[in-house]
Amino acid sequence: MADYSYNGSFYDTSFTTCDMYPLPLNEKQAPDQFEAWLKRKNECCERIQTEAPPSESHCELVWDTWDCWNWTAPGDTLIQTCPWWVPDASPMEQATKTCMPDGTWYVHPGNNNTWTNYTACEVPYKESPIRFIIFEAGYSTSVIALCLALFIFTYFQSLGCPRVTIHKNLFISFILSAISNIIWHVTIIVSSRNESGTACRFTYIMAQFFVLCNYFWMLSEGLYLHTVIVVAVFSENHDLLLYYIVGWVIPMVPAVVLLILQLTLGSGKCWTESQGIEWVIGGTIIAVLLTNAGLLLNIVRVLVTKLRATPSQGARTYVRAVRATIILLPLMGLHYIIIPVRPSDNQVAELVYDCIIAFLISFQGFFVACIFCFFNGEVISQLHRSIRNFTLVHYSHTGQLQNGTDGPSQTQVSLRCRLEA
Repeated sequence: MADYSYNGSFYDTSFTTCDMYPLPLNEKQAPDQFEAWLKRKNECCERIQTEAPPSESHCELVWDTWDCWNWTAPGDTLIQTCPWWVPDASPMEQATKTCMPDGTWYVHPGNNNTWTNYTACEVPYKESPIRFIIFEAGYSTSVIALCLALFIFTYFQSLGCPRVTIHKNLFISFILSAISNIIWHVTIIVSSRNESGTACRFTYIMAQFFVLCNYFWMLSEGLYLHTVIVVAVFSENHDLLLYYIVGWVIPMVPAVVLLILQLTLGSGKCWTESQGIEWVIGGTIIAVLLTNAGLLLNIVRVLVTKLRATPSQGARTYVRAVRATIILLPLMGLHYIIIPVRPSDNQVAELVYDCIIAFLISFQGFFVACIFCFFNGEVISQLHRSIRNFTLVHYSHTGQLQNGTDGPSQTQVSLRCRLEA
């Protein structure tokens, strides 16, 4: 069967003999749409076989696999209402077919087939309201949590170390990913009437790039732990340039490949209909997750061996770091595992599935902030110390004002001793 689609439009192969297929050309075509399409096709084919062509030069009567186009004078463009039997098409819009000055139908340069412009017939991408709300709520929550975690790691300089630097870059990548995804979901709606959808497509590519950065920075987390525990034996004194390259530079490669494929094969104004092409991103992410899993398994093996031989506090500290990374690994890859089991014959099950996927994807940044920052023992201890110091200063200042003295009272000294004990 010929390929009838190109960037959201349709080719026709000029079957003037009506040598057409008796089955629907699109799996989305409903039975009533198929019946209307078949009736229209039979009527057109009968006209092709029985009507005599005009005496003057003209473009011939043709069936373009979706609709019938009448004899047309050279240089004219025929305009018709979009056929309602075309899946995902709007009958309120118009399709066009151009007759060239030499009396032949316009041929698309990308395929060398005669071409009908059904681009305007496309129904704007429809996002499920519930799914949209989950996405926006999840990404917004993630941005807030990640910004707070980033502030904590930046403000408390005592927490600074190479591992925290990698955490901060991971947070930044998730913040940029969440913001770009929020913008992309909005521009799908804003660009629904945009002919080119350039802004939407640019945001889409940037969102995919930052998603890749998320996973490659998670790989950097695994690489760092593997280097410190397996290679350098608990030494953290090494250059971070490699991790910056892994986290920010390498993701550009699959992102550029995706851009090239979408420019040549993508369909839809926001590239929302390019199923299959996105597996350039999905395949890369799965490869990264498997690599990270391999690194973490080797780390666990080495840690168990070292702890059995010579238990130490340093090794136990890294056990907690490895445990946090291992917990995040399935959370970040679960939606890729359950994608093949997406229900297709039950709308309720399909909606539930989509909502679960939306939750897992949009709240990833929140999970990362919780596990690497809010649930981190060192961060909790630092926050406790800061709260304690603030309390001491507050009570000390209050005591000075009440006693009219420059120093703390005996009660305040006792309170401080109790707090510092």
